[in-house]
Amino acid sequence: MQIARTALAALVLTTTVATGCDVLSSDRIGSDGGVVVSEDGRMMLEIPEGALDQEVEISIEVMEGPDGSASDLYVVEPMGLTFARPVVLTYDYDEQTLDGHEAQELTMVAHREIFWAHLGDQLVDNDDQTVTASLMALSAVTLVIED
Repeated sequence: MQIARTALAALVLTTTVATGCDVLSSDRIGSDGGVVVSEDGRMMLEIPEGALDQEVEISIEVMEGPDGSASDLYVVEPMGLTFARPVVLTYDYDEQTLDGHEAQELTMVAHREIFWAHLGDQLVDNDDQTVTASLMALSAVTLVIED
């Protein structure tokens, strides 16, 4: 897990240096884009340049996950905020998240009004122990195990 967190931190640093984006736990992000990381360091939101046309305060709040979830619940606010370009969420999983399951069974889901929706174009990276997905609007997100 330490290797995965180190790899995630290196990715954030590389992205920050390469794009000039700021890494924040909660702050204002504008048209230049930026990266927001949850306080527990496990969920990262990458907002590319041009995804927003004005500055918006974006934060990731960590809460206890709902029944049946494999991770905490990450409330990415302001909920419902839409983007001109897809943003990328990356979750750093560990053995506790897997709970004896295979990493490929992890699925990132977002809360959409009254139901949970699978996020498209997900990628599970076994080497970095991350799950990555893109989205067009902010919401509450968690991981589940899909048997």
